[in-house]
Parts: sequence; structure tokens; C-alpha cells
Amino acid sequence: MRANSKSEIGIRFNFQDIKSIENFKKQVPLTDYGYYEDYISRMSNGESNILTSENVEYFGHTSGTTGKQKLIPSTKSSRRIASKYMALLTNKFSYDNFKENWNYGKGLMVADIVRTTYTKGGVPICSATSGGMNGIRRILPYLYTSPIEVMEIKDKEAALYLHLLFGLKESRLSYISGVFISNILDLFRTLEDKHQDMVKDIRRGRISNNLSIDENTRRNLNKLLSPDASRANQLEVEFKKGFKGISNRVWPNLLYIATVTGANFSIYDDKVNYYTDSLPIYSPAYASTEAMIGINPYGYKIRYVIIPDTAFYEFISIEKGNDECEHTLCLDELKIGKKYEIVLTNYAGLYRYRIGDVIKVVDFYNNCPEIEFLYRKNQVLNMVSEKTNEEHLTNALRSTIRKLNLNLVDYTTLPDNSITPGRYVFYFEFKNNISNYKVELLEETLDSEIRNSNLAYDRARYNKRLGMVKAMLLSPNTFNLVKESLLNKGISKNQIKIPRVITNNRDILNIINKNMMCR
Repeated sequence: MRANSKSEIGIRFNFQDIKSIENFKKQVPLTDYGYYEDYISRMSNGESNILTSENVEYFGHTSGTTGKQKLIPSTKSSRRIASKYMALLTNKFSYDNFKENWNYGKGLMVADIVRTTYTKGGVPICSATSGGMNGIRRILPYLYTSPIEVMEIKDKEAALYLHLLFGLKESRLSYISGVFISNILDLFRTLEDKHQDMVKDIRRGRISNNLSIDENTRRNLNKLLSPDASRANQLEVEFKKGFKGISNRVWPNLLYIATVTGANFSIYDDKVNYYTDSLPIYSPAYASTEAMIGINPYGYKIRYVIIPDTAFYEFISIEKGNDECEHTLCLDELKIGKKYEIVLTNYAGLYRYRIGDVIKVVDFYNNCPEIEFLYRKNQVLNMVSEKTNEEHLTNALRSTIRKLNLNLVDYTTLPDNSITPGRYVFYFEFKNNISNYKVELLEETLDSEIRNSNLAYDRARYNKRLGMVKAMLLSPNTFNLVKESLLNKGISKNQIKIPRVITNNRDILNIINKNMMCR
């Protein structure tokens, strides 16, 4: 408060007179992104000393999966405090969990340092991950197999290919890391599709001319390669055996996959496990564009310990039927078993900001709450006050896929009020074709599982206020087209998340409608 007391917002809310948490809560209102839009627009045009007295290093753009893409200011202070944990402490916990077989090998990191564009005032815009990685670019070559030139490539397919090419040359690879587990799945699918070209490149010591990269990048990367027939032969032998468990065969020292999973992302776990023979998936951190929130000390379960100094935290209790309470709790007031919405004040100009995430306290780590991420508040299906959230959908869908032994690529949903009673429509892309009979079985099973997962939905179904779910099948490659659409909006290729509810996303709806298969 003192550091920003002379900023425009600091003067407005009289920061210099705030002496306690209670003063802070009384003088500063709870906010959301809409509250800051005009301020951020002025900052992006070059005005300073608005939300923070510190200069903005870059604007982090959110993924935009739950609504309009937001620009979040990032300062030197906010970046440094996040990097301290993300770049260093996560590695410490990785070592603690896997030290019995630790080999100090490099990692294959699916990330970039791409700056998407600049504001009118000349401030860079990029994903929070790219901004953070760019801040530690000098140490990246010591940690990861991919040269800096690969991390500067915007094209997703070319970048994945080159991450793999340089990763395959490193037989002592220790781990594979990516922002989200969907990125890791894309990596393995690229390996399966392009492995023959990669073997040729490794044998010749040159990047294929068919790969879409500029000539300067190609020239610089070719200088880092040399012919390696022995490694190419090893890889060729393993690829001919198939791709089940391929990671352990081409990288025998591989210890774990480090990526965000759990909650909504857990639908990808089984697909990644196919390629890795169920190698441990370590979800190292819980972070948003606004702040680094938690670190996971456990290699084999997904829980995060809230980091008390990366932001000032408040929490709104999520009680049954009431999640709009204005009363907030502090870290030391949280209770095990309770659910809360996170409110944070960060180092970059957001004050008492509702990020929309809902978490559950499951334990304490020393004196800090240990939490599980549950869902985003604004990604819910809520047609008759049933409030079906991501947690309900993920639990129901995973159970359905397991029971029916389906090979899911991805999915999204839409509330449908075109008939009475209304219903949920699920759009599915499967790896293989399924019969009309199985689609009907899918609808019945999924509807039953959602009823088991969300009792309010069950009541609405029982009272005929909602109809049974509808399943629509999509053509192969549909969700790749969705990802391309998101990329074209400027979202970082490593920050793409498939929206689970597409009510207001006109571009994605058009892609879905064009790629529906007849039943």
C-alpha cells in the first residue's frame, strides 16, 4: 500500500492511511476485471502511475477460455517473486520426490518466450508463462534441451517438432515439462505423426526443408546439430515397436512429467499415460496470470500449498445456495473441508480482485492451507439453478469414458433452450468411429453420471425441468481447428485451453457447427 500510495488508485482509496487488514477491507471494494478495464486501457497507451507506481514490464494475456481475453499488468516485482518459486522451488520439490533415481539430466520443456504483440504505448503483450521464461532466458540452456531459437518460434507445429527433435538427441533426458497436460499430449501425438522425419533429421544432422521455419532460424539451429546415425538407429528400432510406453524406451532415464493437471485437465491423463506407461505426472504449481498461488510438494498427488508472500489473499466462503457473500476470510481463518473463492491483491496493481477460482482446503502444510483446485466460477452450466460446474462435468465424463471404454480426443458443451425442457448438449471428438447405438448409450450413461455428481441436476431431471443430455459427434481434427482459432486470437500456443462451455464463443460455435457428423 505504501509503495503505491501516490498512484492514481492509491490516492483514490487513500492507501497511505491504511494501517491494518480491516482498514484495507473497508476502504477498498471487492473488484473484478471490469473494474480495471479503463485503467488498463490507459496504461497500455503509455500512461504511468495509474494502478501501480512501478513500471509495467509486460501485459500478460489470459487464455480467454471463460470469456473475453484480459490484459493483466506485470511488473518487475511481480515477475521476480513468481520466478523465485516457479524456477527454483518447484525443482527442489521435484528432486525431493524423485531423488532415488535423480540423474541431473536436462528437461524437455514445451514453452516459449514469444511476445505476441505490443500495446499502443509500446508495452509487450505475452502469456504470463512466456513473460516469466523470458525473464530467466539466460539460464534456460542449462535447464532444457530446446535452444532459445526454438522457444522464439510462434508456429505451434514447428515448435513442437523442434522441441522433440532436440529432446530426442538427449538420451539422458530427466523429465518432460509443459504448461498444461494437453500440451504434453500434443507433444506425444506429434512424435507419433512425425517420428520418421525426426529420425532422418537426426541421422543427417540437419532440419528437414519441409519444416515451416525462417531460414535464419534454420541456419542457427543446424549449427547445433551434427549427424548421429547411432542415435537415429536406436530411435528407429523403438518406434517400430509402436508408441505404447514410447517415452521410457527412447528416454530410459525419464523420471516424471511436470505439468498442470487435475480438475478439468484430468481427462487427458489416460491419453498421456498410454505414451508413458503411467510415469508419474507431477503438477508442480497452481498459478494464474494474476499471481503465483501455490506449490505442490507431492510428486504423486495434486495438492497445492498456498504461498503467503506472492500476493495478499482473501477468501469468500462458498456456502450452499450462496456464493456471493461480500465477507472475506484471511489465510489463517480457513477450515479443512470448506470451499472458497479466491480474492487476491498482487504486486502489479490488482486490489481485492476476484479471479473466479474456487478451491477446497484439504489439509495444512505447517501453518499454510493445502488446497485442491475445483473449478472456475464462470464456467458453469446453470439453466434452472442447478449450477453444474467443471468438477461435476469432469467427474461424470471420466466415469462415462471408463465405463464405455471410449477413446476421447476432446469435448465442449452448450446449454440448449431450443426445446422444452432445456438440456445440455455435449460435442465430442473421438479417436474412432462409434455406432448410433453406442451414442445413445453414451447419452444415457453420461446423464446418469451427471445426476450422481450433481444432486441439484438430479433433482432438475427428476422434476422434468431439464431433459436428458444430447451427444453430438464431431469430425476428426475439429479441436485442432478450435486451437488454431484460439491461436489466431493471439493466445500463446502453450496456454491454450479448450473452453468447456461455449455459449458466447461465436468463432468456436461456427467451427463446431461446420464439423458435426450426421447420425
